[in-house]
Amino acid sequence: MERRYVSLVLLAVLIAWSAPAFSQNSSTAQSSGHGAEEPIAPTEISADLGGCSALITVTGSNAKPIFNAKVSTRIRYGLFGAKKLDLEVYTSASGQVKIVGLPESPKRPIFFQISKGERSQTLEFKPDSTCQTVSNVQLK
Repeated sequence: MERRYVSLVLLAVLIAWSAPAFSQNSSTAQSSGHGAEEPIAPTEISADLGGCSALITVTGSNAKPIFNAKVSTRIRYGLFGAKKLDLEVYTSASGQVKIVGLPESPKRPIFFQISKGERSQTLEFKPDSTCQTVSNVQLK
């Protein structure tokens, strides 16, 4: 009998605790359905090597964003560029990727390889000219 009472109390506490979260989520869902859609945030990854960043938008030949396109790079840093950091990230539904924490003065040029299926393209990142760069890449 005592065990059943404890189980009922725990169930009541769990229901009471989850009720405010459920009502908050349902009101948010209702308010977002009134016309304006919220923009989709780009997928973000950090190299933790500096203060530069690159925002890359990947589109197809029809100028529509490409979801799940792979963006990869190898960054060499440290004494004589002996250390290597490989980054790989996929685009969001908006076709965007944001790579932050890129070095201000890399040891070697940084190239981003962007690919989706058979289509691919290479983009060079030049922090000397633009530390916070925004690039559009069209895969054909």
